[in-house]
Amino acid sequence: MSLVSLLIALVAQSAWPPPDRRRLGALYGRLCLSTAKRLNAGDRNSGMLAYFALVTGVVLPVALVAWLATSIHPVVLVALDALVLYASLTFLGTAAQVGGIERALREGDARGAAQRLSSWQGEPVGTEEPGALARLAAEQGLREAHQGTFAVLFWFLLLPGPLGAVIYPLTLRAARLWSLPADPEEREFGWFAAQALAFLDWAPQRATAFAFAIVGDFEDALFCWRSQAAQWLRPDEGIVLASGAGALGVRLGDPLARDGLILDRPSLGTGEPAGEDALVSLEGMLWRALVLWFVAYLLAAAIATF
Repeated sequence: MSLVSLLIALVAQSAWPPPDRRRLGALYGRLCLSTAKRLNAGDRNSGMLAYFALVTGVVLPVALVAWLATSIHPVVLVALDALVLYASLTFLGTAAQVGGIERALREGDARGAAQRLSSWQGEPVGTEEPGALARLAAEQGLREAHQGTFAVLFWFLLLPGPLGAVIYPLTLRAARLWSLPADPEEREFGWFAAQALAFLDWAPQRATAFAFAIVGDFEDALFCWRSQAAQWLRPDEGIVLASGAGALGVRLGDPLARDGLILDRPSLGTGEPAGEDALVSLEGMLWRALVLWFVAYLLAAAIATF
């Protein structure tokens, strides 16, 4: 049933592409901000209380709706799962963004590529150098493929009904929004949400990295995973980005000139720095990784029948 829901959701996204600003993601954001406004006392205890209040307030109604759907007919639950996946998954959008930036760079439109990448990642890129844009786009593509698709699919496969497709994106949004304040005392409020995300993301990160290794250069992916992931600026991204870079056989990271300043970043991957050709390879690798997830869902369905 999970595979059927996934196929329906992707076909529906292809036929009726969701808006760039996902309504479900926007709802999660409003709920996170509303919860923080009411419960933020600037310490870890209030952050823990806020996280459990947020998750309970969302997951319990979703579980109730899923139970009602199951009691009506299994097909209704499949439709509910497909609807939640349609609103949650960002795979087709990620592939489209990677392809659009690659075409802009190939046509020599570095400014257009920079604008598209800035809009996609939600912050200014600060450079129009084609090589830097290609590396940043590849990093964003790997990041978004994991957080917006493969991690969601991991928990959707493990948890009943649509719960997995809800709890991971909700925790991701809470961890991001509650850790934004510059005041260290305010950031204490987001500590527990960040720990919850680290717990929920531990296994999906490794599943995504291993999937990239299987559908790409296996040996280089594992080598970069073991030797480079811990050096990355954000440890929660290191495993996915290092494995993805190794699987592609290109180099990501590297120092970056941004707004007249040099941002020191470690290298990830092997070979030459990523260019527009690497974005073509990345798009293909993401599709192969998605097919691998289809196989995993098919195997899970086969095991469940015995």
